[in-house]
Amino acid sequence: LTRRKVQEWAMASRGMFPVQSEQRGEAHDHLQEFVLWEEAATSSLSEQSPQRIKWGQVKSPDRAIEKLLRSYHQDVSRLVDMCRQQIVFATLDDMLECLRTIGADGEVVVVRVKNKMLPDYNSAESAGYRDLSLNLRVESEESRALGLAGH
Repeated sequence: LTRRKVQEWAMASRGMFPVQSEQRGEAHDHLQEFVLWEEAATSSLSEQSPQRIKWGQVKSPDRAIEKLLRSYHQDVSRLVDMCRQQIVFATLDDMLECLRTIGADGEVVVVRVKNKMLPDYNSAESAGYRDLSLNLRVESEESRALGLAGH
């Protein structure tokens, strides 16, 4: 369900996903490759194949319990990032288009936004890394049928 939503948003905004590199070795360990979803979605056996995309995973029960105990004082309602996905953009305009698409999606509720793109964010705290993280909840007929709409 989440993956399908992320794919829709990436298609509408020139979003990219990380791919598994087939090259091994010390020189390639630190390099990350990305593929435009619009290219991967129409490829079957090529280098851009959707099968090569590194999709986010559901948080393990052990990690969820650890986070509840260490960070959330056993308040289960604060555990909002169980299923992670990422979309990468070449430009801020593409990222903005994705945010507009998410905002217009009637099946999505934005729960929280962490914006490390703001000028006042101290990027020295993250070695220069910047991103924008959204916690979302999908409230659709399918998510209600699966019992996921409130999570």
